[in-house]
Amino acid sequence: MNTTTLCAIAKLKRGMIVMEFRSSNYLLDRFISADLSSLTENNTILFDKEKHWVGAFILNSTLRYNYEEKQRIYLMNILRRIESTFYQYNTGGILLGDFLKHDKVNISKYLEAVVCIETSISHLYQAYMLGNKMAGEDNKLFEKNDGSSIQRLNKLYNVAKHYDSSISNGDLEELNTIPIWITNQGIKSNQTFLDFDELHAMMREVELIADELIK
Repeated sequence: MNTTTLCAIAKLKRGMIVMEFRSSNYLLDRFISADLSSLTENNTILFDKEKHWVGAFILNSTLRYNYEEKQRIYLMNILRRIESTFYQYNTGGILLGDFLKHDKVNISKYLEAVVCIETSISHLYQAYMLGNKMAGEDNKLFEKNDGSSIQRLNKLYNVAKHYDSSISNGDLEELNTIPIWITNQGIKSNQTFLDFDELHAMMREVELIADELIK
């Protein structure tokens, strides 16, 4: 194999093998993730990492307020999901920045960033679902295929959650190696796209909700 096309170096770091690649655009896009060769910017933002909504809620529920049990459990899990959303997103953004800073050599950094962003998206949508259930069974987060931000967040959530079925049942030529991936503009799957401004707006929305819940 031409060494200018691929140079894979296995390095032993802290007892772990880290794979580093200097590779062609074709290899990046075909075997790692679509659009990876054109990824040049980290347009995530770093949110306040010192949020402790869950801890504050535990203190409130034991010392200040007497919640009805079903409500307490709903609120606890909504706040858990929101807190994790921000932690995972910040972690993913830091990993992505490190990946780009070092000329996209360490592919593991990119894949770790994707896992964190994927988890953040999952927990953000679960927070919305829990809040919706708590509000009442007749509420709807979105109408089918309405194109809203929350509907496309749901699509990303489902694509990642059910990728095993897509691999088993789908046309493999139409699938990316990983279910969702990061672009300069936002988060993408083979079915939908959510830009960073939309994602950040939803995160700010649940941030305000979490702040209200622990007052």
